[in-house]
This record gives sequence, C-alpha cells and structure tokens, in this order.
Amino acid sequence: MKRLTFSFLCLALIAVGSALAQDSSDSKQLALYLKSGDILNGTVKKVDEDGVKLDIGDGVELFINWDYTRGDKHYELRKSAADFSKFASVIKLADFCHQFAMDEEEAYVLVAALKLEPKNKEARNRINELPKVEGLEIPGEDGEVTPPKEDPVVPDQPKEDPKKDDPLPPPTRGTFKVWIDMKKPDDTAKTWMVDHFKEMNYSIGDEKDYEMRVQLEVELTLTKNPEFMGAELYAVYDGELSYKLYKKGENSPFAQHTVKKRDIRRDTRDEARTRCRTELCEDSFTEMHQEFEKLR
Repeated sequence: MKRLTFSFLCLALIAVGSALAQDSSDSKQLALYLKSGDILNGTVKKVDEDGVKLDIGDGVELFINWDYTRGDKHYELRKSAADFSKFASVIKLADFCHQFAMDEEEAYVLVAALKLEPKNKEARNRINELPKVEGLEIPGEDGEVTPPKEDPVVPDQPKEDPKKDDPLPPPTRGTFKVWIDMKKPDDTAKTWMVDHFKEMNYSIGDEKDYEMRVQLEVELTLTKNPEFMGAELYAVYDGELSYKLYKKGENSPFAQHTVKKRDIRRDTRDEARTRCRTELCEDSFTEMHQEFEKLR
C-alpha cells in the first residue's frame, strides 16, 4: 500500500467501496493537488460539482471534495462537470472560481450565467465587482450583447477632463509578500511554510523587504517512546504551533492563534515528530491564508 497522509485524508476524503467502480467508463490518470501540499495520483472514476472520485489502486476509491483541492490547478476538470444549460450549475462553477480567486475565469462563467438569466441581479452585481477583463462582453438585461457607445465628437470643442469624483474601477486582487519569522529555529517548518505560501502565489520576503510578517514558534514534545529489548516499539508526540500575523510597520498582530496536536503516534520518533509538525503546519497555514484573504 502506498504511504499517504491518512490523518489529512480522514478529514478531506470519503472512502467508497470498489463496487462503485463502474461510475465512469471514460477513466483517465490524474495527479490531484491538495491544499495540504500532497499530490494524490489515481484513475478518475467520476467528476461532479462536489468533487472527484479517484481509484488509487488496491481496490480503494476515494471521493475528494473540491474544498480540499488546489482548485486553481483543476479548473478545466471542474468545468467539465458543469451543465451550461442550467443557471444553478453555472453559478456553482462561478462559486468554485471565486473560492480559489480565479477572477478572470469567474467573469467568463458569470457571463455564461447572464446569457441564461439576463435579469439576474446577483450575477450582474458579482461580475461588476470583479476586475475588468479585456474583450469580455457582458450581455444586457435583454440578453443581447450591446457594443460600447462612442461619445460624439463636437467640432472645435475640447473634451472635458474626467471628473475627479468618478468611481474608481475595482482593485485587482493580489497576494502579499510574506516574511517567515521563526521565533525559535525550525528549518523544516520554515521550509514547509515557504513552499506552501509559494504554491498559493504569495511571494517570499525577508526582514528588510516584506508586506506581512508571519511569526512562528513550534514546540514538539515526545510523550511516549517505549522499547522492548532495545527495539523502539512506537513514539507519541504532542505539539503546538503559535503564529502571529503583523502588517509591515505595526507592532501589534492583527491575528494570532495557537494550534495544538495531541497523541500523534507513529512507529518511530522521526516519523511521529515529522507527522506532528506537518499537521500543525497544515492547520495553521489554512488559518493564516484565510486571515490574509480577508485583507484582499
């Protein structure tokens, strides 16, 4: 059996029996990227609006909810499950795009929704709040695409300057440059954080050049490690990861929390310590990313 991070999968996945293997005859191999940083390889058995079912071998099938994936890497797969003749299905695809900050894709999907229901105010308001996409034509409330009107040119009269109080276009959402500031040295935890922030399109700064400071402190404690005739039977670790998030130039954090893990058991000290640290990093990274998303 392949070694997987089952502690994460127990939260994210629902195992189903091999009796459901006939859900799809059009199977293909897929490397599914997860928010935890893991990559799950398998054969696609089914794709729907809620998630994707994979056959990972040895008669094991897993259903992975889209919420636990790196959705920005699997847009085309998710799009294939949408029914573009049904407004509700198209809006659900737009929600998927919004969840993973795919602004341009969300705009195109909302245009498809407006072609089905041109008078839907919610869809129209949503697309108006997104950054403008060059060349994208938004249908009017009658469903027809109306080309932009050109202002008439008045001979011998200069055009007036734009009014200063004209509303500004909505800002383009972006990520931050983060500095990973370890309160106590832990190169493994720091590397994990750097890699995962990069995967979510954050840039990595340092003490002199950053927008957001991520202060971390990791404590790992071996609580049990019995031996029998000199052989290690198993190991159990407890762990805590405390984080504080600061904006540049500020001394008070705008968010802070301590994530705790208890009784992480593996066959050896190294395996238990590594698993405990990884689970702490996974949970705290999700929380920190959500805090940063509130500021965008």
